[in-house]
Amino acid sequence: MNVVVVLSCLVLAATFHQALYIVIPSIYIFHVSKASQGKLSLNPIVKFYLYIVITVTLFVVIQSLLSWDIQEHSIKGIVRYVSYFMFAMLVYSFDINKIDQIFKTIILYFIITLPLGIYQVIELGRYQNIFRHANHLAYVLVMCIYFLAYHRPFNTVARLSFIVLLFISLLLTKSTGGIAVLLCIVGYNILISKRISFKRKLLLCLSFSLVFITTIVFSEKVTNQLESTHYLTWDFLMDRVENYRPGGYGSLIWRAIYWMKILTEFFSESFYKIIFGIGVDSLTEGNMPYSFMEKDPHNDYLKVMVEFGVLGLLLFLGLFKRVYGIVNKNFNIIILLTIPMFFGNIIVNFPFNITFVLLIVYEYKRNYSKSY
Repeated sequence: MNVVVVLSCLVLAATFHQALYIVIPSIYIFHVSKASQGKLSLNPIVKFYLYIVITVTLFVVIQSLLSWDIQEHSIKGIVRYVSYFMFAMLVYSFDINKIDQIFKTIILYFIITLPLGIYQVIELGRYQNIFRHANHLAYVLVMCIYFLAYHRPFNTVARLSFIVLLFISLLLTKSTGGIAVLLCIVGYNILISKRISFKRKLLLCLSFSLVFITTIVFSEKVTNQLESTHYLTWDFLMDRVENYRPGGYGSLIWRAIYWMKILTEFFSESFYKIIFGIGVDSLTEGNMPYSFMEKDPHNDYLKVMVEFGVLGLLLFLGLFKRVYGIVNKNFNIIILLTIPMFFGNIIVNFPFNITFVLLIVYEYKRNYSKSY
């Protein structure tokens, strides 16, 4: 039953995430009412998400007092983080075998629906499955590939076959961020491996480079991104920022100009807004603070600094150290977390956060069971 509940949450996250603001708290309250023990387990994962909820709430209070105004979208932001917190508590109550079963089900679903990816590429240009955006799918796929490779839930033949099929699915999303995350994980593990000789590392790096080149050739989107980098000069960017002309040179140039324009506006704000931010969730879709903004910045580091200020960004960066400790210093998880935050809006992305909670709870319980 718990497996069905979590998978239902993931489907809602992909299709109608707004429902989860109510669904997740309701599920958790029902779960507590049926459980033999309703006591809150203050394990490191629950503490981590509780810390986030408390910090966000304090920032909303400070921002409201400084502006003498309570912003509706900031309250919604608190509710989102509370939902993440309650989902983490719910998943932590599962044993490790249930989480393993959930990942197996998700992986098998992506294998079965691969033909849909081919159809969507033909019709839509990119594979997104039931997700609202191809990038959302890409980051979930990367976490599934990592789970397959690192935790080995199936036999060798099935596992290797599934990795290849999920990799094809990832290519079909044409997600620069998703591909970058996977390539970084592969490269990192090759370099740190003590079981691989120098010659084999060299061979693997060459193979890795071949895959990278093949990926670039396959993905027209990635090729266009790389070709646009020769425009990245300071004079070009400043001219585009001052006159605000972000388009015409691909999404990479658009992002650079858009980010610089947002930063220019932010650092022209009052001192207290620079320190404490202009308001939680102010850069979420539909709540743009500056007249030139049409969409969110596609960069969580920028989003956090503008919404929570310089102080909030420093606290946010400190969270990575906490995650690193929770997963027993597994740097792969940090790669899975930090790189998507540079390319997308991961903080407000329910599909990513639901999958990430499942992953870190599994990692923590796996390490905990080995230690005791």
